[in-house]
Amino acid sequence: MFVGTSREKFFYHNTLLCLVRAMQGKNITVDLRNNDSYVCGHVDNVDGYMNISFSNAVYCDPQGNEYLFENLFLQGRNIRYVHVPEATSILTTIRNELGENKKPRPNKKDVSTSRKVKKAVKQHMETVASLGLNE
Repeated sequence: MFVGTSREKFFYHNTLLCLVRAMQGKNITVDLRNNDSYVCGHVDNVDGYMNISFSNAVYCDPQGNEYLFENLFLQGRNIRYVHVPEATSILTTIRNELGENKKPRPNKKDVSTSRKVKKAVKQHMETVASLGLNE
């Protein structure tokens, strides 16, 4: 279940954040907004603002230099693209992610069990019975 503020929950349910969050535990590539650099690594966590925590990440700058990081944190505002692995079905992943986090709706109270309804049914049955006897 998604845990966060009401604003984060709104983003989760109304943007493609749910798809990025479903990538937790997978290796992905993220293009950054600055100078066409990118990060490849294992996604540990995605929060409600699309901030991503990586482990065993490789940062590649525009000149082709690669820098290894044991842990790396990207702010959501620095992300340009998130590359979804080809083996992942996007629609299925979104449905599964949102389906898991749906809260089961509480069953409405059975109308026929309330005292008012029982009393009304009893009066109705008495009225019907009295009409049947008069005929």
